[in-house]
Amino acid sequence: MQFQWLQCLALSAWIAVTSASPESVLAAALAQVVTGSEMSARGTLYIHLQVSVEAARPHLEALLTEVLLELPASTPPRRISSQLPMEYKPYVHAVLLLVEDLQSLQQLYGKLRATQDLSHTLIYMSGPTHAYEEQVQAALQLLWRLSVLNVGLVLRPPGGSLLMVSYFPFSAVYGCQVIRASIVNRYELAAGRWASSEYFPPKLGNFYGCVLTCATWQDMPYLVLRREISGGNGFVGIEGALLQFMAENLNFSVGLYWMNKEEVLATFNESGWVFNEIFGQHADFSLGGFHFKPSAGSEIPYSQSTYYFMSHIMLVTNLQSAYSAYEKLAFPFHPLVWQAIGLVLALGCLLLLAIDRRWQHQLPQQPYYQLLVLTMGGNLPDWHVPRRVPGRLLLLTWLLATLVLRGAYQSGMYQLLRQDTQRNPPQTIADVLAQRFTIQLMEVNAARILDSLPELRPEQLVYLRGSELQSFLSLAQSSGSSARLATLTPYEYFGYFRKVHPMSRRLHLVRERIYTQQLAFYVRRHSHLVGVLNGQIQHAHAHGFLEHWTRQYVSAVDETDESVARISSTSYSTLDGIDGDPRLTDTEEEQSATAQRNVLSMRELAALFRLILWSNLFAVLVFALEHLQHSRAKWSQPKPGNI
Repeated sequence: MQFQWLQCLALSAWIAVTSASPESVLAAALAQVVTGSEMSARGTLYIHLQVSVEAARPHLEALLTEVLLELPASTPPRRISSQLPMEYKPYVHAVLLLVEDLQSLQQLYGKLRATQDLSHTLIYMSGPTHAYEEQVQAALQLLWRLSVLNVGLVLRPPGGSLLMVSYFPFSAVYGCQVIRASIVNRYELAAGRWASSEYFPPKLGNFYGCVLTCATWQDMPYLVLRREISGGNGFVGIEGALLQFMAENLNFSVGLYWMNKEEVLATFNESGWVFNEIFGQHADFSLGGFHFKPSAGSEIPYSQSTYYFMSHIMLVTNLQSAYSAYEKLAFPFHPLVWQAIGLVLALGCLLLLAIDRRWQHQLPQQPYYQLLVLTMGGNLPDWHVPRRVPGRLLLLTWLLATLVLRGAYQSGMYQLLRQDTQRNPPQTIADVLAQRFTIQLMEVNAARILDSLPELRPEQLVYLRGSELQSFLSLAQSSGSSARLATLTPYEYFGYFRKVHPMSRRLHLVRERIYTQQLAFYVRRHSHLVGVLNGQIQHAHAHGFLEHWTRQYVSAVDETDESVARISSTSYSTLDGIDGDPRLTDTEEEQSATAQRNVLSMRELAALFRLILWSNLFAVLVFALEHLQHSRAKWSQPKPGNI
């Protein structure tokens, strides 16, 4: 009896399934995809109905009604549109399209150039009356051009069950960017469900060795191609390491389109027209120190990845000439010490004046001169030393004050001679502007710099002929002269220069940022590669690879010259056809290495000997004048015999 009951139950279920209308089965199948896939996790379900012939509208409207009835209450909110073209949505979303044929699908996507693969899209095509396979193939070609990859096209071929087809642009079977319809799921009529729970299989996790072309140009520390690495091609630089990392993770081959100088300069044009040509004819994506533009409008023909590097725009100056011998004597005293000396002398002079006028005290000869001698650390003759206790206490206090002042001077002089025999370089951007430095920069950056520093005068600007990296050599060679030069540069150029050239010790970094810009990849507008690149960049950030590559090629801002880990320089050809890495001769390298050694010698104290010489000459002159005056006075006296 139990066996017969099970047979009856199975027979009744089969009769119920076979008796269901095709539209009901189709509606249940579509509803299962919406509720059982990633579409259910989206905030809103966008439903579009599009027909090219009005006669097909009742069928699709009836299907839409049944689908809405099949969807549970927990389904995300729905927004239904009919006969309206789709618009670009810059966020992840779910889309259900009920279309009649290929023409309807083209009308629906008529306003879009690409979608950035941000949607999970389920499409039902009610069935073309002719050229069935050709229209399906053309529909998949259209979806590929629009970067709609997470898509399932539900078909009901004549005399067959429901199928879900999609395409795999990169596969081991069909090859690279070959769009062929592939069955990804089947609807089992007897079971009333799809054969697989995976409706949107991944398509961009493996490129199967296909070539992705990168438009770039050689510049350190960003990217340089080196053909000798492991017997093949390899990349060095921050961007080069990231590109190699992505190629290995995603299994694609890197094709290169080398941008010429005109194209690189055109990248600074805000319209971005050059990328429209590059992505239309030559490359899939581009990198080369391009900064992220958050205000890019819809007319810009490219999209941007998330940032992979923070580029700080800073000033690098030369070191000015050394202090003169006389300036070294005055420099060790802080202005507060000079004020203390002046105060001591002023109080002493006032005290002497009060004693002389109020108390009619008999002061020794030349008391002000003797006060100056005491202040400078000299001695008094014994007969000028005070005899009483109050006077001696005042003298001891005075001598203690002069001892402190002399100690402060000696310590400041010692510190100057050992650490800082050059003029203090500017520490802020305001100091650079106040000291009227001539600022060298790339001409294409002048407008942005003037917007960021409105107090900067255009006559202070000088345009560089080469890159910022090549300017550092001449800037370092100008150190020690009276010229005041500064180069406005992204810090990574100077950080790389510190890594490869000891001559960087003759340059000074102003540790105040003018502004910071984010570097990013550029791709075709709303391309499916945006999400792929973002995923790889986030992976490199999360695991510390980008920080490691940055430290490998760029020294830290606060790193001392002694702790910088040197690396070998990389030779490459610039856009102008010259060697991009500035080099020094062996003699210049040796001079640069020894230029910063602070050797304490008697020559550093030349001003002391000069002051002694000038004092002796002045004393001789005074002696000669006194002798002349005494001689005249002697001859002017009448002789006793003539009275």
